Amino acid sequence: MGETRFESALADCLDEGLETTLAEARKGSREAFDALIRRFEKKVMKTALYLTGNLADAEDAAQEVYIKIFRFLPAQREEGKLERWIYRITVNAVRDLRRRRVLRLPIELFVAAVRPRDPVVQGEVRGRLLGALGRLSFRERTAFILTQLEELETSEVAEILGCSPVTVRGHVHSARAKLRRSFRDLKEYAWTVL
Repeated sequence: MGETRFESALADCLDEGLETTLAEARKGSREAFDALIRRFEKKVMKTALYLTGNLADAEDAAQEVYIKIFRFLPAQREEGKLERWIYRITVNAVRDLRRRRVLRLPIELFVAAVRPRDPVVQGEVRGRLLGALGRLSFRERTAFILTQLEELETSEVAEILGCSPVTVRGHVHSARAKLRRSFRDLKEYAWTVL
């Protein structure tokens, strides 16, 4: 189903608002920078949380992202690629965080795809999901999260990770296979999309 005229006009207004905010933030406006951060902070935090599996580490990574955005925004000139640029900074901030220290134990992630009614099974499913995500390589986890949960295009994820789209698809395929194996004996609760 196509976009309505209202939705199209609203998107144009939001884009114009973003361009204005971006221009002001590049000139050093603290208010514009804060507005820019507010616009992207949920995506940054959600991505960082999925990649780290830990709220404290996700918050640390997000702070690094905001600092880098503030520092490098004046040099970022690819207007249509701002969101992709912010995802790349987020992925790199998490990668840097992982290099600097061992990650803490993970907290509960949002498990929207699996909602068993039995709390015991629900806990087991969450535990398996966290464990399975933790066993994926950084690139597999990042490719899976950005394409499947954040719904970015393969080409965008390839640019963020600095690899080809074919490589991204390979990482996603490998991640799905590993996640499926983790849910092998819980067929009724397993993600059907994996």
